[in-house]
Amino acid sequence: MASPKDLAAVDVHADDVGDYNVTQPGWYAVDDAGRMVMGPFDSLGQCERAIADRRRLLEQGT
Repeated sequence: MASPKDLAAVDVHADDVGDYNVTQPGWYAVDDAGRMVMGPFDSLGQCERAIADRRRLLEQGT
């Protein structure tokens, strides 16, 4: 599994869903290998909060 610091927010438009192997447009958290880890989210802010929440949960577990 990717380290949470390796996640980035990506905006996938309707024309690009096939390129990213997803079924819906929106904001996604993507790892360094280009895999969609979480999403879709309606906004960049929601996606960034989910990434931060995941980071906090993983840090608490270590």
